[in-house]
Amino acid sequence: MLLIATRWWGSLERRRPTAFLLAGVVFVADAALLTADVAAGTGPAAFGQGLIGTAWTAAFLGLLGFYPGLADRSRWLPRVGAVFAAVGAVTMAAMAVTSFGYAAGVPGGAFADVVGFFLLGVFPGIVLGFGAFGVASLRTDLYSRRVGLLFLVLVLTFLFNLGTGIAGVDPLVKVLAVVAVLALTTLAIGYLLRTGGALAEPEAASASSDATTG
Repeated sequence: MLLIATRWWGSLERRRPTAFLLAGVVFVADAALLTADVAAGTGPAAFGQGLIGTAWTAAFLGLLGFYPGLADRSRWLPRVGAVFAAVGAVTMAAMAVTSFGYAAGVPGGAFADVVGFFLLGVFPGIVLGFGAFGVASLRTDLYSRRVGLLFLVLVLTFLFNLGTGIAGVDPLVKVLAVVAVLALTTLAIGYLLRTGGALAEPEAASASSDATTG
């Protein structure tokens, strides 16, 4: 069982770049769909929510790939982050399937009638999942500070979108801007991982290690 778990974590770690790049591409697709909605003066469709769910699911899987490395440097934050990232991944995957179902006209009613139920898993998944991994990344010398900051950008963007929506400020142009930020952020994380820029500079890591031991 331990070998299986190790291989599973190792697989997630290797596929982090692909997961975040996929998330970014799907966010871009949703941004294109929202741009068409803005031009046509129509509201967002359930299909777009399915794209959002798909993109976040990929991002959560990519986030879980950070657990093996961070777990060796920090004890509790990666564990907390992994638990809530798993909750977020399952919730977003369920939301994506449900949204595509509504887009295909399978269930009756509108997706807006059930979206509130998914928020119970989405909120802690994003805020505590990406938040915990972001803080853990910033507190260790394993990854570049850019990685931790980009994780926190995702958290702040989600909170901004949620907060303004609750306040009744929810024009489609704002939603488009939020999705654009999510797309750029996830693509940036994927790019850093693909090119090796996600790792901390050797000099910075050495200085951090010396400061800790000294």
